[in-house]
Amino acid sequence: MRMILTIALVLALAGEVCAQVTLDVPLRLSGPASEQQVVGLGAPLNNTALVTLDGAVRTGWHWTTAQLLGNTISLTAAPAATVYRDGMLLRFLADANMDGNLLVSVDGLASLPLERPDGLPPVVGQIVQGSVCEVMYVAGHFVLLSAAERGCPPNTVAVTERFCIERSSVSNLLFFTASDRCAMRGGKLCTWDEYYAACVLVLPQLTGMFDQWEWMDDTSNHTQTVDQVGRTSCKSQRSAGVPATAIGDTRCCFHPR
Repeated sequence: MRMILTIALVLALAGEVCAQVTLDVPLRLSGPASEQQVVGLGAPLNNTALVTLDGAVRTGWHWTTAQLLGNTISLTAAPAATVYRDGMLLRFLADANMDGNLLVSVDGLASLPLERPDGLPPVVGQIVQGSVCEVMYVAGHFVLLSAAERGCPPNTVAVTERFCIERSSVSNLLFFTASDRCAMRGGKLCTWDEYYAACVLVLPQLTGMFDQWEWMDDTSNHTQTVDQVGRTSCKSQRSAGVPATAIGDTRCCFHPR
């Protein structure tokens, strides 16, 4: 009887074996090298699960779901992350436009700073709602690897392939406040030639034009006086007086990379 059972077991193992099993000991394949294989593995359920070649190619376990909570990007991975390790690579679909001083938290772990490869925070247009983003954990922070801009940032108009301008202006800002605002958004105050080109080429797409003088970036700006443009026409220009007290409207220009 034992001989019959042994023969039956050998015959059963000679074919393909399919089952849901949990192994708590090493699995050693002793058949011919050309026939040694494990097929039918599913997606990994935890951090110690066996990963198939298909899974390694697709790196599906790096995919996460994202939710922006305040200035923190909360990521949920499957299987869940239990610790941050250098080189941890995660991808997600942005659920909102994101920029500025952002943090990343994975599966409830500590919230850590998100920076571009140059060490600066992401600017407008680099994390756009609906875009696929890729971040890597390195030495206590996350690096945004997918920071390349595609086209103009949101709420801007392409004047040429080289630069974009904001659709609407922001009112009643000091010169230095206006300059800082543009810098924080990844842009700068428009030069007079940029303002004029936008005014001539894409005027119907811009709002608030000629409502008030607008700040511009010009080589004639200095500590006693700064220049403004656009009060009544595309060619309007003046020196506005002391930059610490004079106010004006502003719209930023951007140079996509």
